[in-house]
Amino acid sequence: MEHIHLQTSINGLWGNETPTGVPVFLTAIGSDNTVYDIGTVVTNGYYGTFNKAWTPPKEDDYQIIATFARDESYGSSEASTAISVGPAPTKVVIPEQPTISLPPTETYIIGATIAIIIAIAVVGMLILRKK
Repeated sequence: MEHIHLQTSINGLWGNETPTGVPVFLTAIGSDNTVYDIGTVVTNGYYGTFNKAWTPPKEDDYQIIATFARDESYGSSEASTAISVGPAPTKVVIPEQPTISLPPTETYIIGATIAIIIAIAVVGMLILRKK
């Protein structure tokens, strides 16, 4: 936190330091005041952010408390948020779609060839008729 309080570079005075995070203790409290230890994570040294995957034991409203540990550059603090966990989604069954079978490519080629021959014949008949 020297870069905030002493206006030094985020990488230290000589640019040779890597900022390290601080431990964060995560706790959840259910609506019935049951306390769950979610675990401990370490914050990102540059931004102070953190994340933790947790699967709640049951549907409920939970208050999540993050307790930041004190170190040489950062005082202890706490933050909290709340989540509401509902039922798991039911499995969606998508009915199988009927397949559409198209005629083979050869059918299209034969049809196009016949159409061209007919068009040539019609043009030929029109030219002969005018003479």
